Amino acid sequence: MKTLELWRGSVIHEGIQHYVVPALRKGDALDWEMLTEQTIQRAKAQLAFSEQKRYRESGIVKAEHEDFCALIPHENGKGVSGEDFDEVCSQIRTAFQRLASLSDLWQPLLGRKDCKAEEQIWVEFDDVKIMVQIDLLFERSLGHPTIIDWKSYELGGDTDARLQTALYGWAVWKSKLFTDLRDAQNIELLECQVQDGVVIKHECSLEVFDELEDHLYRSLNRIFSLCRTKKLADARLQDFAFTDNPNNCEHCAFRQLCIERASMHDPVIASLPPRRPPERKAFRPVPQPALF
Repeated sequence: MKTLELWRGSVIHEGIQHYVVPALRKGDALDWEMLTEQTIQRAKAQLAFSEQKRYRESGIVKAEHEDFCALIPHENGKGVSGEDFDEVCSQIRTAFQRLASLSDLWQPLLGRKDCKAEEQIWVEFDDVKIMVQIDLLFERSLGHPTIIDWKSYELGGDTDARLQTALYGWAVWKSKLFTDLRDAQNIELLECQVQDGVVIKHECSLEVFDELEDHLYRSLNRIFSLCRTKKLADARLQDFAFTDNPNNCEHCAFRQLCIERASMHDPVIASLPPRRPPERKAFRPVPQPALF
């Protein structure tokens, strides 16, 4: 389930992946008006899919449906107004206009067959497997890869962008994907703020990788201190804090299981209000003890 804001970001990513990158490979000058309209049409198809709640149909598999979309406003009965969708389309158009202005970014990529969108890389670290998905990856020259990460929120919206892009560079370094890659500093890390048309270059070095690995190690340590082992069956529910955000419970697939397990330890806090009011019926929320 996605909010309109998250969905807008994913549509922009998909537009770049399915329309911009294939156009780059062809080598012709990019027709940004056409690319924008293709992306808008994709958004319209996804909106219709969600509006019809096809995501709840039996046998529907997300990976097999290009139009797959599940929006929270459709699930909770509020719906998406024409004005709301027009605003989403307006923001998509603005993003593509900003991208079109970055000619220095696109010109060297025209005709490049090695541009890879949404490239998945698996790396082993401290006995766990980590998967990263890189928005755009190519080798600007032998042993000099470039990683581009699209950000579709307002400028400054993600304080972890430096370490996130470093994680992508670290994964490329560890994977030995580029056999001629001799120095971590040869990896170029670019964060592109599509709403503002701003490209930020982040540092990539062994020192940054050391900082990142320390962060990964401490994070895994905290996770395993709760899980005790790497087997999910050995985890104890009472060791974990409940979410502070009720929206997480609202659309959680394990909501009922969580309530039942929690009630074994504290039946008072396990009483939750209904998931959502029945359709076409008036609903007045009654204060009840909550789990979150």
